[in-house]
Amino acid sequence: MLFRNILAAALIGAAIWAGLTQTARAQTSGGFVIDLPEVRNFVSLGVGVVPDYMGSDDYMAGIAPAGVIKFGESDRYARLVATELSVNILDSRTWSLGPVVNYRLARDDVDDSAVKLMRDIDSTVEAGVFAGWTWIGEDDPRHRFATSVQILNDAMGEYEGFIASVSAKYFKPVTRPLTLSIGATVTYGSGNYMQTYFGVDSDDAARSGLSEFRAGNGLRDVRIPVMAIFSLSPKWHIAGGVIYSKLLGDASDSPIVDERGSSDQLYAGLGVAYAW
Repeated sequence: MLFRNILAAALIGAAIWAGLTQTARAQTSGGFVIDLPEVRNFVSLGVGVVPDYMGSDDYMAGIAPAGVIKFGESDRYARLVATELSVNILDSRTWSLGPVVNYRLARDDVDDSAVKLMRDIDSTVEAGVFAGWTWIGEDDPRHRFATSVQILNDAMGEYEGFIASVSAKYFKPVTRPLTLSIGATVTYGSGNYMQTYFGVDSDDAARSGLSEFRAGNGLRDVRIPVMAIFSLSPKWHIAGGVIYSKLLGDASDSPIVDERGSSDQLYAGLGVAYAW
């Protein structure tokens, strides 16, 4: 058991490094991260397309790791979703609570000719807390409804603010090998966060030719993820996913979105996972 946990940690670490080097310009992993609700431990790697930056209408290819490792026979776990790592400290099948850290990637060297002239936004580390509740069907553990809330604060002073999200996801087994899921996530950004990623100050306006814009706090976006999971065997699984994201409020009104990009964002991809 110890050897398998060490091996899994090594695989996840390698996947993190690969994901970071391949998606250095992407702000989020998008819809190609696998979620396997019925297995205790798994590691996976997905490939797909994501916007060049949040709000861009240019797309880029990338890879994203994911995985869950439970501690012993308990329901405590460490979960990796692309650049985000969370640890559940509760030994419960239905409730979860714990710390979360995320490596927010830089916005630099983008394709858009105007946004490219703006000052780069460096990568940063976010830290916070999450809590969740899950209903699990008695007939099949794949049949479940999960909700969660999360707050992340900038820990390195890049944007000196926070984001908060509320999520819900429903998993429905269709046949023994096939599970479908659909969900929704709403994210709120503080004023400093919104201004950093969607604002255009006087210096950036002079650099890029875009209009000055002051982004205030408010809802950033709503996301609808849809995924199909096909279990080839108890150990091997494949999944395809799509997320539609609609930027809202000042995020949608920003010149980097309204003039140079799109408030309609798509993330899509395919992944493979090994479970034990």
